[in-house]
Amino acid sequence: MPKTAIMAELKKKKVALSPEFDDYLDVSKAAIMEIDMHGGHLDPGPDCPAPSLRGKEVIEPINAFNRRCRELGIPVVHVVNTYRQGDFEGVESAWRRLTEGHRSMLPREVIGPDSPYGNLGLENTKWSRLAVELGDQDYVVDTKKRISAFEATDMDFLMKQLGKDVLVITGIMSDCCDLCSAFAAAGKDYKILYAWDLTRGSSPQNEQAAKDIIGSYLGLVVDSAKLLEEWQAQRRNA
Repeated sequence: MPKTAIMAELKKKKVALSPEFDDYLDVSKAAIMEIDMHGGHLDPGPDCPAPSLRGKEVIEPINAFNRRCRELGIPVVHVVNTYRQGDFEGVESAWRRLTEGHRSMLPREVIGPDSPYGNLGLENTKWSRLAVELGDQDYVVDTKKRISAFEATDMDFLMKQLGKDVLVITGIMSDCCDLCSAFAAAGKDYKILYAWDLTRGSSPQNEQAAKDIIGSYLGLVVDSAKLLEEWQAQRRNA
């Protein structure tokens, strides 16, 4: 049984969790999967390859959340989109091809300014450097080449080695990499907790859409502060 009154969001409503979801809240089985909080999206400079303006809002909240998780003994895994030098590993990415292709299909006021997508996640540059704090005991999965955190990475292997099957998703972007990674994780039978307030997408509307889809089919949509309260209560009562 949960130690607190934690609730989940389902179709824009707060709902109490039934006992069948107790294992989703087990602090001893949890790990954080923080997605793409790196310079390729979050560098403050004008040459940022694929800027996530909304993502910048959660840098410090994610730092604060991760600090609390470390104190509770919960592993923090930073997943980073990284490409080798030469701009060949990302050029055929569906996300990149579609985004670049939009320039010929949509008005300029819709798509915004040109961006040097070829620099996104380029290894050994500031574009692949974390924009959040890296703890001494944190893990980094830096072989993400596509929009899923599991494609071409050892994320699944790492989780199994850690003995964790509760996966808490934070980071960017809600309606792209977060959502795709949630589908991949659900397909591997992970118990997904989507910390919605520590994610950002391309718009508030698309963020809500991601919450609705994840909450309906893939996992539990929870508030990060309430989740920390629940985990802390479990540790106290252990």
